[in-house]
Amino acid sequence: MQPIAVIGLSCLFPEADTPEKFWKNLLQQKNSCTPAKQENLEADPSRFSADTKGTPDKFYSSRGGYIRDFSMDADGFLLPPETIEKLGATFQWPLHTAREALQDSGYLSNSKVLEKCGVVLGNLSFPTRESNHLILPLYQQILQKLLQDALERPDFNLKSFSSEKDSDWGNSQISGLPASIVSQALGLSATSFALDAACASSLYSVALACNYLHRGKTDLMLAGAVSAADPFFVNMGFSIFQAYPEPTENSIPLDNNSGGLYASQGAGMFVLKRLVDAKRDKDRIHAVISGTGLSNDGRGQFVLSPNSKGQLL
Repeated sequence: MQPIAVIGLSCLFPEADTPEKFWKNLLQQKNSCTPAKQENLEADPSRFSADTKGTPDKFYSSRGGYIRDFSMDADGFLLPPETIEKLGATFQWPLHTAREALQDSGYLSNSKVLEKCGVVLGNLSFPTRESNHLILPLYQQILQKLLQDALERPDFNLKSFSSEKDSDWGNSQISGLPASIVSQALGLSATSFALDAACASSLYSVALACNYLHRGKTDLMLAGAVSAADPFFVNMGFSIFQAYPEPTENSIPLDNNSGGLYASQGAGMFVLKRLVDAKRDKDRIHAVISGTGLSNDGRGQFVLSPNSKGQLL
């Protein structure tokens, strides 16, 4: 298996919109997980919060990594700016990081190279805030009369906290379309797809992109992932799983003393090229991927507890 060079990279993470800022935060051991605000949930957090695990329809933690103050520069793409501006974070964040990574690689303005560049996007394709604005009002219209009859309360009003807004219907196609948008907007090849491998989505995208390069199907690949699910949905879901740490516990990934996990928003992107080609073309090489491997470990004890035998294998 020939090595693969990372010749471009970018990120949009909480409190770090460049790799340099992210590296500085790591060196300073900075914790960028913060409590959710109303702007994140589009609802008052106190209305749905509880002090203990297991409280129905409540979340006991709203801490997470939240992208704040991001503004999309929609100019300079092959799609109209008004189209990009109506798309949500699931589309804008990978589009932004893809452009930044290609800029870092030095190939952003080379249309002949980009025409042969593919993209693999890991996408945790849960509902988003933008898809909620399209879909939840439909639920409200259907369920309100049924609930009024069931409760024998004609005055009952199922108020949705995600009101209908002027939104592009592309925001309902949250699973596969983001990769296609990246490809269309940057003039890339037809090799573009998204995948959802839960928390492994970013690693899978890199491994699959490397595979395309190993097989000679392409000479350049964008590989990355986006996490832009609706924070309300995520906080409620992980509270049901009881995946968050208690207030007295810490989140320490890959450590026996960890009390749980915190979810985070963000996006990251690599530009990948065969190492021999990168050396030939005198590209700047950030890192080298010497090998990749994928597995499906089979059923574990719980969704958050993988099969240990499969992990060892």
